[in-house]
Order: sequence, then structure tokens, then C-alpha cells
Amino acid sequence: MSIRILGINGSPRKVNNSSIMLERALNGARQIEDVETQIYNFSGKVFGGCKASCTAYCMKNGKCSINDDLNDLFEKYMEADGIIWSVPVYHVGPPAQVKAALDRIGNVTFSYLKGKSPRFNKPSAALVQGSTRWGGQELTIQFFVESFLLMNCIPVTGDMPKSYFGVAGYAPTWENDSILEDTEALNVAENTGLRVAEMTKIVRTGINQLVNELPDIYFPKHIFEERKKKDTEISMNWQKED
Repeated sequence: MSIRILGINGSPRKVNNSSIMLERALNGARQIEDVETQIYNFSGKVFGGCKASCTAYCMKNGKCSINDDLNDLFEKYMEADGIIWSVPVYHVGPPAQVKAALDRIGNVTFSYLKGKSPRFNKPSAALVQGSTRWGGQELTIQFFVESFLLMNCIPVTGDMPKSYFGVAGYAPTWENDSILEDTEALNVAENTGLRVAEMTKIVRTGINQLVNELPDIYFPKHIFEERKKKDTEISMNWQKED
């Protein structure tokens, strides 16, 4: 069984230390058989904040009314079986663009499913790096762990005792490759990626075995794929009328 692991680089910088950590984690994931990986970069993308005034639109259409880069990320998020986030620490948390994207993914899915949270069950991990050793890395990891739980995903860490909640890296300067000095964090990132791939295979195998017993809410990807089919049918009807 093939599984898809999506690596999300939440740094707004084009060249960044988060990408180095993420690539190490995906290298770990690819040590497991039949794992496909993909990277999504926040750099150069636009993510507006959730307006919280368009629930009716989300409920009807299954997508956000704000026409920016969230639509592309949303599709990739839905297709992925497992997620690895890699971000720098900003104001005691991830960059604002990341928070905005998570706000809106949560709002769209919750609204479209009429007040139910989809049971994504995506094994997910957080890789975080900052320019000081105690610069908010664990608080930022905690933010992601809480987000994973809210989204009915499964927080995954590397092996104890080197990884309690996620990966906390130290990039001592603003240079784009200074994370390379923290070899321990990079090793833990690779181990964490492997663990995400292992857990993803376990979870997807179990869900596939129970496909005839579980309610539809365990398969949100298929629910939203039906929405896309409806969009296509509507578009085709318009073309015929033209």
C-alpha cells in the first residue's frame, strides 16, 4: 500500500533552515517502503486571515471564499495521508501565514460537514527551529500538537529520550544553513520522519480494513472529492449552455 507524506515548509523566506530540517525528515520517511513525499513551501505565497463571516459560503461550497493560495494547500492537505510541518519560531509561535492557513482549513472543513470535525487521523509531526537555544521552540511545537488534536490528527514524535513532543532545532545565526550546526536536531528530524511514515502505514492499513464499518466522516477526502465533481458538473453545464 502506497502512502503520501506531505512536508509543509512554513517559512516565508525563500532559502531557509526549515527546508533543511524538513528534507531530513522526508529522507527518514522514504526509508519506509511505498512512501511518496511532496513539499509545499509557504515562501512567495499569500494567506489572508480568516474573516469568520463567510461560514455559509464554506458550508455550501466546501472551500474558502478568500481566493488566495489556501486553495492549493487545501487540496494537498486533503490528499496527504501524513503531514510533517517545519517552521521557524516567530512571536512565540509559527509565522502568521501558518496560523491563518490552519484557521481557515479548520473553518472550511467544520462548516462543510455541518458542525462536525472530520476524523482525518493523519499522523503529524512538528519540526521547529529558532535562533536561540531556548527561543520558543517547545511552545511552538505545543501549538502544533494542540492543532493536530483539534483536527483529529495523531501527534507523532521521534524516539525517546531525544524527542518528547517534536523536534526543537537551534540555528544560531540568520544564515540560511546555520541549522547544519545542530546535527542532533537533524538526526532527530530524520528519525521523526521515519516514525511518521511508520504510523501512517499502520493507520491507513487499519482504516482500509474497516472501510465498510466506519462512518463517512472517517473519509473526508472522499467527501470533498464529491464536492469537486459537483463543481466540474456545474462548469460543464455552463459550457454547454454557452
